[in-house]
Amino acid sequence: MMSTGFFHVPLQDKTYSLKFEQRMENNSELNNRAAQYTLCFNAQCSKAESCLRHSMTQYNTAQNARLSVINPLCYPAAGKECPHFRTNKKVRVAWGFKTLYDNMPARISHAIHLNLEAIFRHSPYYRYRNQKLGLTPKQQECIRQVCKKHGWNEEIVFDRYTEEYEW
Repeated sequence: MMSTGFFHVPLQDKTYSLKFEQRMENNSELNNRAAQYTLCFNAQCSKAESCLRHSMTQYNTAQNARLSVINPLCYPAAGKECPHFRTNKKVRVAWGFKTLYDNMPARISHAIHLNLEAIFRHSPYYRYRNQKLGLTPKQQECIRQVCKKHGWNEEIVFDRYTEEYEW
């Protein structure tokens, strides 16, 4: 017998439902994200409270007729790590580094530029540099390490910072 892929997820109580509706009104961006993000309805998971995929289920609306969800048959066994887990804590994303080379000697800035362009590739390098793409904490650390490797030990300051979820 072939399964339709649908399953029922009951709401616990009316209080939850009311809070859910109040949050929806003020979070249209998150509502839109929930429609496009892979969600997880596994409330029994030990990491459900800190999982972005589970947290985003509260921003689901009736306007989203179709959703991408983690298949319940693929939920990890108790005590096992979930390969789909994403933390619901925001991270500090850096945007742009146009001023990175301003105070560096030319030989150091040139070596760092070539090294970073080799790591990120030509086109993405310029998107990161010009604030078209944000740099994750891991990428920020990579830039710091490249600068240190080439002898630049001054503090690395990016053009601006935002707090974002790691989708």
